[in-house]
Amino acid sequence: MTISHEQSSAIYDQIRELGLLGGAPSSQMRLQFQTAGAAAARASMTLEETMSYALQALLPENDSVDRAHEEFLSGALAAIAAGYSSAQLARFPVGQVRDTIDSPLISRLNALHRISRAATITTSSTEYLRQSVQSIIEVTGANAVTVFGFDRPTNSLTLVGQHGFDPALTGTMSIRGDRGITGRAMQTGKAVFAEDVASHPDWIVSPTLQDGRYRSQATLPMRLSNPDRLVGVISLWWNDPRSFDEDERVFLKDIAAELAIGVEYTQLHSLTDERLRRKIIELGTLQRVSRTVASALDLNDVLRFVSESAVELTNAESAAVFRLPSPGKDEPSSPLVEYRVGAARQVSDQSSRDALLSDVINSGSARAVDMDYVDGSNILYCMPLSSARERWGALCVRLKSGMEVTEDDLALLQAFTDTASIAIENAELYEEARRSAETASTLLQEMHHRVRNNLQTVAALLSLQLRQVEGSEAERHLQDAIGRVQAIASVHDLLSDETRLSGATIDSIARLVADELKVTLIPPTMSVMFEIEPTDVVVPTRQATVLALLFNELISNSIEHGFAGLERGRIVIRTWRSGDLVTIEVMNDGQKLPAEFDPNANSGIGLRIIQRMVESDLKGEFTIEQRDDTTVARMTFPGLN
Repeated sequence: MTISHEQSSAIYDQIRELGLLGGAPSSQMRLQFQTAGAAAARASMTLEETMSYALQALLPENDSVDRAHEEFLSGALAAIAAGYSSAQLARFPVGQVRDTIDSPLISRLNALHRISRAATITTSSTEYLRQSVQSIIEVTGANAVTVFGFDRPTNSLTLVGQHGFDPALTGTMSIRGDRGITGRAMQTGKAVFAEDVASHPDWIVSPTLQDGRYRSQATLPMRLSNPDRLVGVISLWWNDPRSFDEDERVFLKDIAAELAIGVEYTQLHSLTDERLRRKIIELGTLQRVSRTVASALDLNDVLRFVSESAVELTNAESAAVFRLPSPGKDEPSSPLVEYRVGAARQVSDQSSRDALLSDVINSGSARAVDMDYVDGSNILYCMPLSSARERWGALCVRLKSGMEVTEDDLALLQAFTDTASIAIENAELYEEARRSAETASTLLQEMHHRVRNNLQTVAALLSLQLRQVEGSEAERHLQDAIGRVQAIASVHDLLSDETRLSGATIDSIARLVADELKVTLIPPTMSVMFEIEPTDVVVPTRQATVLALLFNELISNSIEHGFAGLERGRIVIRTWRSGDLVTIEVMNDGQKLPAEFDPNANSGIGLRIIQRMVESDLKGEFTIEQRDDTTVARMTFPGLN
């Protein structure tokens, strides 16, 4: 049959119009290229004629092809060939085509056709992957295949399809996307062809897959082009080292692209309204339990929340948190149960359970096994609990009879264990910080005790010296010195209380100094009443010591000068805070200040000490004035928050 010029021109124009769009072929564009290929087949064009027309339509006028256009050509020609092959298969019996056509190109086109068609005849992603993996095995001769689905929230990969490995791993094995050849393909978005895997820099053996028996590997990211998004990663293994020619590399990339479209389509189709509602409920539960777990700081509380929340999320029969034995401690070598929720059941072979836990903890990959107990068997699903600092242990849930772990459950648990690992690490860090704080508190308490004892010894020695100078000018100076030393000693005694290690309130310091001076300074013939108003203003150790000396000087001055010649007097001390400033007033109702009194010109050592300490040690201001019948000494200084 001879093709008409009008037919060939129409097909040429259709392909050229698509080619002008440029860029990587989207799924919609692939379908249009397939339609053009099918039209050529129905018009009785040969495959060679079809490809020739396509090349003429798609090649630039200067025949210059860069890397991006080369990939576009590859995808477009593959789609045209797939459409052509599909139309030809519809025209002739499949058996006849297989018997008469024995071409690697046709075999590959047929495989692409079967992978593409499988997505339209089944809504189950599991069945779609089973059929697709079988087609890939047949056309490539690979000895094993794995298809990992990408979970964006956890940045992890879950095994969703395979051939050549343990079937029980499908749907239960999860790996991080940052290790090995698979991680390289995921992170870079580029295919990796390892002709001899043992010599590849990113090659590592998975103890779960046990893939060390294979010698060559091709790993390709499954990406959607519009929008650009990772769907998963496919890997093919061969028993012997082998090379990959350019045609085979292009073909394997086409397989990955077709799988991305098919997996996305079947997954979207399977998300019914009921599953979406369940997903919303599960995510709400995950958010709630994660917030609860993350808010706890006590390790025992965290482990209890983790175990209880795991049961709630999965509706499991039981859950337990296992940890590795602590190095240097007299503990069994096998993982230890730290917390359990639900009834305990005895395993038939504890060594097999311990081996499972060790594999999960050391590999960082989740595992599910059908565990044998003395009273039956149940699926045991274990996930690693690890942080950037260490591999801590594992969380295991024992499912109820007849239950299975779905891909959604796997992603949910993976996200939860990530939060649980962070919460456990936070609790351990908090415990370390608490122990360090207790040690520092004990040391600080001991320091205050020793300083107080040393100061009291100094005061006692000065008191002995005082007896030898009674009646002399030195007596008053020694009394002042003893009062100052005892004031500081009293503050250190106050701060040695473990409840006041971080500081003391100003009223408690003033009350302590006043009580000391009542005994040592006020003569029996004089009655002095103290009114110290309560305050919640707290000062640290350094300021507390300075204030003790200041209170000692101000109260001493009030007694010695203000109440000189009087039988009674009243001293009022009050404190308040305004913004960042603290103000203290020490008032007495004794003799008034002289009218010409100037504190700056006064040569008394007491006032000089007060002024210097307020300005240099407290970085504040000191004033003294007469208010009617009351003498008021005021100190204002920046307070510490």
